[in-house]
Amino acid sequence: MPGTFSDSWKLTKTSFRLIREDRALLVFPVVAGLSILGVLVLFLLGALWLFPLVLAGGAATTHYEVLGALLFVALYFAISFISVYTTAALVGAATLKLNGQQPTAADGWRIARSKFVRLLAWSLITATVGLAIQVISSRVRGVGGILIGAVGGATWGVVTYFMIPVLVYEDLGAWKSLSRSARLYISNFGRSIVTNLVLGLLIGAGIVVAVVLGTVGLLVLVGGSVIVGLVLIVVAIAVAAAVLLIGATAEGVLQAALYRYATTGKIDPDMLPAPLRSGGVRADPTVLP
Repeated sequence: MPGTFSDSWKLTKTSFRLIREDRALLVFPVVAGLSILGVLVLFLLGALWLFPLVLAGGAATTHYEVLGALLFVALYFAISFISVYTTAALVGAATLKLNGQQPTAADGWRIARSKFVRLLAWSLITATVGLAIQVISSRVRGVGGILIGAVGGATWGVVTYFMIPVLVYEDLGAWKSLSRSARLYISNFGRSIVTNLVLGLLIGAGIVVAVVLGTVGLLVLVGGSVIVGLVLIVVAIAVAAAVLLIGATAEGVLQAALYRYATTGKIDPDMLPAPLRSGGVRADPTVLP
């Protein structure tokens, strides 16, 4: 157990150190957030167009309702693919960094692009399972439905935790990759739990700070100090945005670090000679050391 906590803390520190050393890793969550925002705007525009038609009634109402349901499913699948694809790019870039190289954002996108079909197929699978869990839990009333949704979602999250790195770095089909991901998680259960718990606590602490600053800002604003109140609110929003951005990046980097540890036993980044770190010679990014 002491070794588990020690390794977990080292892995967590390594993840944050990589982000501090290479800010290019922050690009991937930003792209994911902006892409999802764009998709949501398109969905909202479609919903605003359909809503008056459904309210108007008539023979075509059922068709509009079906179209709305299809629009929602398309939104769900689109968000799933964006999340899977950008996570793969982040994991790829983080793994290069862990292997002692100096990746750019383009390197991460190149790795994700090389596995495009596999990632697309997985995004369809995980979105379908997610929708199925939601549908089943919504049909069960009361506490039972809540438990089904919570337990089903948590179980699926555990089983698929290493799915992205497995899809990127191992030549397996979707279902064999799923089995491989589950085995990796079980064999590294303690470290996976502890590292994610530590990360969650750090992110939670940052959010608490942002909430406190925002609350104080609102109270000061109501009290009459407009400028001070607005400054505190802006600072609170900035802190929350920074915490969420760094947290999302750290989650992907930590996933790469845990996978690397599970498959190689290594925690700290490799130290290549300076000429290699400068980018003059590149190792194959799809092969772990």
